[in-house]
Amino acid sequence: MQKRSVRDFLNIILNGTALGVVAGLIPNAVLSTLFKYLGKHFAANVFTTLSQAMYLLQFSIPVLVGMIVGQMLKFKPLESAVLGATVLAASGSLTFNANLKAYTGVPMGDLFNVMLITAIGAIAISLVKDKFGSVTIIFLPITGGLVAALGLVTLPYMKSLTSLLGQIIFKFTTLQPILMCMLITMSFAFLIVTPVSTVAMGLILFNNANYVGAGAATLGLVAAAAVLSIGTFRAKSKGASIAIILGAIKLMMPNCARRPQLFLPILTTAAITGLSGYFLGIQGTHESAGFGIIGLIGPTKAYEMNPGSLVQIILAFFVIPFTVAFLADRLYSDVLKLYKSEVYRPENY
Repeated sequence: MQKRSVRDFLNIILNGTALGVVAGLIPNAVLSTLFKYLGKHFAANVFTTLSQAMYLLQFSIPVLVGMIVGQMLKFKPLESAVLGATVLAASGSLTFNANLKAYTGVPMGDLFNVMLITAIGAIAISLVKDKFGSVTIIFLPITGGLVAALGLVTLPYMKSLTSLLGQIIFKFTTLQPILMCMLITMSFAFLIVTPVSTVAMGLILFNNANYVGAGAATLGLVAAAAVLSIGTFRAKSKGASIAIILGAIKLMMPNCARRPQLFLPILTTAAITGLSGYFLGIQGTHESAGFGIIGLIGPTKAYEMNPGSLVQIILAFFVIPFTVAFLADRLYSDVLKLYKSEVYRPENY
């Protein structure tokens, strides 16, 4: 690995994580709802198999992150493969269940730990890759295994970061409903462009009967998607804009990390969208809270919980967030001159 600044190295980790998440997540995000609907009406076995394939692709995210980062660091094929395997083993995507005496899996794992072990693994591999000579094919994977073991030690601590954020957001659910909706919407709009899994956060926070709070969380993801899709479109990254609408919001993690000003239009849009969602009676469940408009899961669940609210749903999920996002982006970029539209353009996309 050639010499790089710490900033460049961290940018590679962020970009690799973002691309890996998008590559593994998009198929299920785009097609799962469609396949489930089609499977209910005809060729159930075919669409069940297709749905399972799309879902299982999400388990590849840690491997994809490691492989992509390895490629960005100019690693050789074996080195990238070892890094991918190392990240998978340490990600938390596969864990041993003592009660079942078997390994069980959850898609993606913990992204905080994925990024940490990707960085440590990349450094370790770069330090030893030229030291083993003809036995590299034996000892390089062993090195990866040792780094993975370290990752299993750090995994509980990285998971505790998500739990801590969950505890903070849970306090919002005890507030007055209007304030609760605004803060939850803003929180989820922020979290979606961080390594935190909003799906996991939704399951943790809204497994009770807080349907209004779950609806607000869903709208937070919509608000972030609205701002970032409009911004990338203005930056002439139309492919990225479409990908964000389809669910690839985490593609913008590196941009938001480098330019925190982008959180201004995101949080502004989220606050107004959350407020409107409360007055329009938007609801959700713990299963829909972390998805937004991905696969139309959020709007569909809101309609199921309040049939006859089609106009309110169109306003809350489409008209209001995208209108406010357009105005907020123009305010902060064109009027206040806090950033230029180019800051939305994703790298390596």
